[in-house]
Amino acid sequence: MKTQRKLHTSALAIASLALLSGLSTATNAQSLDRENLSPVMPSMISPALEGQGKLVFASKTQDTGEILDTDKGKVSFLFRNTGSAPLTITQVKPSCGCTVPELAKKTYMPGEQGSIEVTFDPKGKKGAISRNITVYTDSDITPSLSIVVRSLVKAVIITEPKIMPFDAVVKGNSVTKDFKVFGRIDGFKVTRATVDDTDSFSIEVLDGGQVEREGEMMTMQIIRLTLKDTAKPDNHRAQITVRTNDERKPIYSLAAVARVLGDLKMNPVRVTMGRMVVGDEFEREFHVISKSGSAFTISSAVANSIAIEANYTFTPVDEELRNDWIVKITGKVVNSAARFNTQLHIVTDVEDEEQLTVQMYGQLRRE
Repeated sequence: MKTQRKLHTSALAIASLALLSGLSTATNAQSLDRENLSPVMPSMISPALEGQGKLVFASKTQDTGEILDTDKGKVSFLFRNTGSAPLTITQVKPSCGCTVPELAKKTYMPGEQGSIEVTFDPKGKKGAISRNITVYTDSDITPSLSIVVRSLVKAVIITEPKIMPFDAVVKGNSVTKDFKVFGRIDGFKVTRATVDDTDSFSIEVLDGGQVEREGEMMTMQIIRLTLKDTAKPDNHRAQITVRTNDERKPIYSLAAVARVLGDLKMNPVRVTMGRMVVGDEFEREFHVISKSGSAFTISSAVANSIAIEANYTFTPVDEELRNDWIVKITGKVVNSAARFNTQLHIVTDVEDEEQLTVQMYGQLRRE
């Protein structure tokens, strides 16, 4: 009997030690799960089952519903590992920076479920928007899956247009155009609007009253922009700063472009670089012509841009007449600029046309 009691006591002690060891191991494993999002696969999983995890989403499409462009939409994509082995999510890649996915951890045991939390920022967007997110895993069964975030974005303040084109205006003429601004709050006001080029433009704010817009009553304000008759011949681009009493969008910017025609004209009116990559060499040219046939002189032509290194030359087509000049740009792309847009400045001796600008456009890529 004594021997049996000793054996029974020893067995209980061994079992207690095993239990304590197991609890300690479990505690350490939980700690690892929190600190290391890619924990080591349990030894009980057969190597033959590696890659046999399976990612299954409850729904591959989630909708934020209708949101304002000053808000952020949030959705959750629920999923489960329905495979026979652990599943590791190696990457969650959104199609644009406006969509930010978050994952609590990366590895999920068979049968374990999780979620991808997604925040969508609609700033600068309007209407029905759809954005894809690609989820990559270590699974041979589901190596990658796409999930979709949808949203209907409404502008907290609607402005039409955002860029006002004045087209070509003959020197000495004045042209007026209106921006229409629609606000959603009661008593909405454009409290102030200013333009940075006061030599060429004047601006005022008018009350447009209540109007129906997008199925609801909104308050309309009119920003009236006038190109002055004293504007000098050139390509003009002005920035308009708008201030409102809607705290969700108290200040924002608009733009206006106008081309005032004098005696000198460019042919073509802009320089197109097209699509180029860093290291490409280029040569472009255009003419500056006197419409009246009068002789004139170009004394300088230069553009300031870190995207290109270039030399600028200008010579008359006929040295005696000097009423038609060729401006040539020869250089190399040294830095990328997805939306290359810079001004080439030309200095002449023609009254009121001493400073002319020509826009240079293109897509300059790294490779």
